[in-house]
Amino acid sequence: MKKLIITLLVVVGFVANAQTAGNLTFTFTCPKHTTGNYTTDGRYVIAVWIESCTPCGTTAGTSTFVKTKLRRWGSGTNDHLPTWVTKSAQNLTDATTGATTTTFTSQTVTWNGTNTAGTVVADGSYRVCVQETWGHGTANTQTRYFPFTKGTTVDSQTPAADTSMTGMTLVWQPTLANETFVAGPETVVYPNPSTGIFNVEVANDQPIKKVQVLNVLGEVVYTKEISGVLENNVLPINLSEMSEGMYIVNVSNDNGTATHKLYLKK
Repeated sequence: MKKLIITLLVVVGFVANAQTAGNLTFTFTCPKHTTGNYTTDGRYVIAVWIESCTPCGTTAGTSTFVKTKLRRWGSGTNDHLPTWVTKSAQNLTDATTGATTTTFTSQTVTWNGTNTAGTVVADGSYRVCVQETWGHGTANTQTRYFPFTKGTTVDSQTPAADTSMTGMTLVWQPTLANETFVAGPETVVYPNPSTGIFNVEVANDQPIKKVQVLNVLGEVVYTKEISGVLENNVLPINLSEMSEGMYIVNVSNDNGTATHKLYLKK
């Protein structure tokens, strides 16, 4: 009986502390605002970060900062993102940064499941947090929270749009033994799900030789031979004529092949 109890405790402890590797992609668009101080050019400042919480909701609640993924503001707008400042203590490890935003095209942030120390965090409840301000100080500020589950299964969502954020997709894609068969280039496929137009991004200027897409029947629907490093480390692919469903994206170099599941939603 003692041996059985010990075994159960070990199994439960292992499951509770699982740390599944993977990638989160979050795509969104901020339209130009028609109210606030910056209506003439639509300027706005924005921060996107990851939090853990038990459970995670769509309102402020209790949560723990994990990592900043995007922060854009000007030298005179440091008071415009108060929630992010408080939560993150302005930590920018691995974050994309820049000046106040004046463009209104689709943006994508990715997260590899790690904290600011570079350690893969435990599986569980997390959320993407977005704070946007398009007025002086904290005027015209919106903060939205998008919960997801980090674990061994895909979490794919299309959050509802509002007047400040549209075109949103959120996908947690775990890296499992049956998805990456051989060590290969470090890659991210986004947005995922996609309507057919997506990107394959390769980390750290790694050279790749081939990108191939297969359907669920194993038929090759796209092949691209590549010599050397991609321009800006990104290969755009258009499969908009393909049917809705799951596809397999293989990215190969001399070290092997990285394999991703891609979901097309029409």
